[in-house]
Amino acid sequence: MLINRLERILRRTILLSFVWLSVAPAVAQEAASSAPVRPRHPPTVQELSLALSQMAQRQKALERTVYLAGLVLVVFFALFMLWRRLRPPLLEGQALVLRDGRGAERVRLSAEGGLELRDGRGEVQLHLGLNLEEGGGLVLCDDDGQSRLRLLVGQDGAPLLELCDGDGGVRMSLALGEDGAPGLGFYGADGQPRAGLGTGKGGRMMLSFMDADGRIRFQHGLGEEDAPELKLQDASGRSRATLRVRADGMCLLELRDEDGRARTMIGVLDEGLAWMGLLDGRQRFRAGMGARQDGRPRLDLYDADGHTRATLHLDDKGTAKLELTDGDGAALFRAPQQ
Repeated sequence: MLINRLERILRRTILLSFVWLSVAPAVAQEAASSAPVRPRHPPTVQELSLALSQMAQRQKALERTVYLAGLVLVVFFALFMLWRRLRPPLLEGQALVLRDGRGAERVRLSAEGGLELRDGRGEVQLHLGLNLEEGGGLVLCDDDGQSRLRLLVGQDGAPLLELCDGDGGVRMSLALGEDGAPGLGFYGADGQPRAGLGTGKGGRMMLSFMDADGRIRFQHGLGEEDAPELKLQDASGRSRATLRVRADGMCLLELRDEDGRARTMIGVLDEGLAWMGLLDGRQRFRAGMGARQDGRPRLDLYDADGHTRATLHLDDKGTAKLELTDGDGAALFRAPQQ
């Protein structure tokens, strides 16, 4: 390892420094004694004294330099050893495996498989990693190693929570869509969606129930102007019945044909009139029947232009009256006669 090599180099450097400290004075003295002597004339006492003083100063300067260098190396080595003792250990490799007393693998941490926690039989109980097909996530497993809960982050960054049955099939999911809208889904044993709760148009919440083929057959939520409504749809996905409470307070039931056209409308108008209207294939009212708030009933028949052509009702005294009119509203027949 690189750290062990650095330790050996530092130890050798410090050892050489101490050796130099011990032999440096002798080397300096030998160098001074072996210096060539000028053969001109014998040195005087003053010259010898000056030379010896200069040699002593150089020797002391050399000793101080070597001493300071050795001291710096010792301090550096001490700090290095302290850092090595205090720093967290570094482990490098492709995988880390922890085993119990029997040698069974219990924990595996790898760059490719992520983190896996296993039971005594070696079955994965928890998986945390980034190599899942859906993206990074957390997986919890049962005693048979089957995924039962998955917390994932998809490729688009949206989180997803899935609850699975004993066979690993998703039975419930909670997710955020691309627009950040939440959605809750319930699935059958075959993986087909059977119910869902999410946002519809304008961010309004909708509850939907699906058939075995995943087609919406029942839907309930808030429609336009936040008015509550309930829809029943056929196998082709066309709305066949709609029950809603409009913003003006009218409660209305609409029945539609196979082409999605309203053919029957039943409602209670804001003035308290209970009313039912029958429409033709071109969405024109052809008959209407209702009861006023005071209980008096009324039946009206309309032509293709929407004009009333026949009326049967009870007057204020409870007398039944029948009236037939032409396209311009002129009376053709009345009973009883006025």
